[in-house]
Amino acid sequence: MRGQWWIVAQREMTERLRDKGFIFSTLLLFLIVAAAAVLPGVFSGGTNDYDVAVTAESRPLVATALPAEDRDDRVHLREAADVAAAEAAVRAGDVDAAVLVGPDAVSIVGDRTVPDTLTSILTGRVTAARTVAGFEAFGVDRADVERVLSLPPPTTRLLAPDAVDPLTVYLLGLAFAIIFFQIVIIFGYSIAQSVVQEKQTRVIELLVTTVPVRQLLIGKILGNGILAFGQVVLLVAAGVGALAVAQPDLLSSIPGIPTAAVWFLVFFLFGFAMLSCLWAAAGAMASRLEDLQSTATPVQMFVMLPFFATFFTNDPGTLQTVLSYVPLTSPMVMPKRVVQGDVALWEPLVSLGVIALTAVLFVSVARRLYENSLLQTGRSLGLRSAWRKAA
Repeated sequence: MRGQWWIVAQREMTERLRDKGFIFSTLLLFLIVAAAAVLPGVFSGGTNDYDVAVTAESRPLVATALPAEDRDDRVHLREAADVAAAEAAVRAGDVDAAVLVGPDAVSIVGDRTVPDTLTSILTGRVTAARTVAGFEAFGVDRADVERVLSLPPPTTRLLAPDAVDPLTVYLLGLAFAIIFFQIVIIFGYSIAQSVVQEKQTRVIELLVTTVPVRQLLIGKILGNGILAFGQVVLLVAAGVGALAVAQPDLLSSIPGIPTAAVWFLVFFLFGFAMLSCLWAAAGAMASRLEDLQSTATPVQMFVMLPFFATFFTNDPGTLQTVLSYVPLTSPMVMPKRVVQGDVALWEPLVSLGVIALTAVLFVSVARRLYENSLLQTGRSLGLRSAWRKAA
């Protein structure tokens, strides 16, 4: 009898791994998670290079870079013969803008628009150059003016340098919640469908002659659990790895991200074990695939309601702390608190203990429903009927 549960688990995993849809969805989720971590850094980072057309009159006004300019913003001057030539270069898209000296004012000329960063840089350079020229006209030494203008800009002092950006916490918490919700729903429903199909085709009647019902339950949960956990590990590794490559500054500024990812994997493992047995019971209570929706609805609510509850826990506070200990929400909320950095080591451990105790209760209830309903065909069983079915 020992080891029959592993044979059932291997059968479950083999069936899933032969499914091309499962392989494709796993690869697609991997690419989506990796892209979500990489693309923001690709589009927001890097060096900005600007080409600016100038004439002989305007070049001195923008030739000198100011100390306050961001070194990632580089301005390349392209000298034009005259104003008309500079405007022609702008219209043709050869340059991003032109700086031209008119009879009354200096103009920054663009085609349809001028990037805000470039406008700020050119405005600062022109203002500084004209300030130097103005003071020189009043007899002030040019070196003195340039020394004053070259004074360093104000420094930035942070009162809470270790505080985590709330938007980052929100996005990471949302990612944890979505992954947990999606994987539990997908694999849980797969467990329920597998049970119903075996009942509907009467394969179950052959299986129970050689494999005890309890061994079947363990095998189905273990087989699907291994695949579910493997998929989550793959997704988390894709996300953290992509962040390490594309946004290393984010990881260094929030050291709690890898720790939160590890805790999420642990919480997912406990959470899936807690809920998967209920999916098996929901499948056993249905006699046909058409009836599965009604028997699985209560289990879906056990996943959906906690998922939506996590949207009310964006900010640290009493509600977030309480939900991080509630077994149905803690797999999605506690990792978010770890990212925030306000969690002591004992808190996730206590939360896991609560999940484990709840899992013992759920397994006991689900095992009875599963064992009492598995061989009942012809009609779907209600919760009361399945519970009272005499052993």
